[in-house]
Amino acid sequence: METQIDVRHNIKCCYKLSESDVDVFLKILEIRRPITSQELSKLLRVSKTTVDGSLKRLADIGLIIRKKSENGRIGRPTYIYYLPTGIEEKIESDLRKCADQMLGTKV
Repeated sequence: METQIDVRHNIKCCYKLSESDVDVFLKILEIRRPITSQELSKLLRVSKTTVDGSLKRLADIGLIIRKKSENGRIGRPTYIYYLPTGIEEKIESDLRKCADQMLGTKV
């Protein structure tokens, strides 16, 4: 049975993420609802700049989805972030591929 530490390490290693990236991803996975970078920043008690960088990396590799909020406000758009459908299956598949590559490595 995997521990939370194992899960963090495996995701970090497989996707080449930073600790901050993993923190952001796991928080979104935990809350299971669309969220803004400002909300994440408050929940994680880190700067919005740190969260924004992590969100960009996570969206670039397909672990989260970024969508423009339809709030009708004037000015800079607000974006919401959420999990794609089937994310657990994607992670499981990616971790298996990653493990297979490691097992096939010759030293």
